[in-house]
Amino acid sequence: MPFWWEENMEAEFLYDEALLSLIPYMAKAVAEDRRHVESKYDPITATAIIFLTSPLQLALTEVGAMLFQGRASMVYPYALMSDRQRSFLRSCIHRQSEWNIYNEALMFKRSKNEQPRTVKQSSVLIALCSKVLSAKVKKDRRPRLALCNIILQRVQGYVAIDKQVQKELNEWLASRTDVLQDAAKNVDPSI
Repeated sequence: MPFWWEENMEAEFLYDEALLSLIPYMAKAVAEDRRHVESKYDPITATAIIFLTSPLQLALTEVGAMLFQGRASMVYPYALMSDRQRSFLRSCIHRQSEWNIYNEALMFKRSKNEQPRTVKQSSVLIALCSKVLSAKVKKDRRPRLALCNIILQRVQGYVAIDKQVQKELNEWLASRTDVLQDAAKNVDPSI
């Protein structure tokens, strides 16, 4: 039987809106710590791969929460968390039977009989594309759409993406008509 934190962490920490702030922060952490196998990729792709492949593990340190097993360098600071997320962590702490102290951190136990959980593929990929597409680097959104496509191809080269998730992601991208319309407006008619 899963522990309470296992059942609730994704809903409290890894839901769509939370991922929009979590992914860029974690990409910076990945860029600074290039020791893992994913480091052959750019930090954004590597972060997506980590989110999709690393089992969830909750550990509370002095400065923040570690959300993925074996990713001690990827600590999300308490100061960046929403009130909802901090409230969830306080609820976890009150469940003393679910954690141990290990190396100056509260390590939350995982159930032995449960398959380790990872973040929902569609949530990670849609949040990633949403963040890339909303970047205000250039007025023309076509390069951002191309970048999103490149990142998705790299991720799919490392992680098997469920066909239903691919369909959902394609539908989401197609629904981003504002991106496509803006791109069409910026086409030089003399070309």
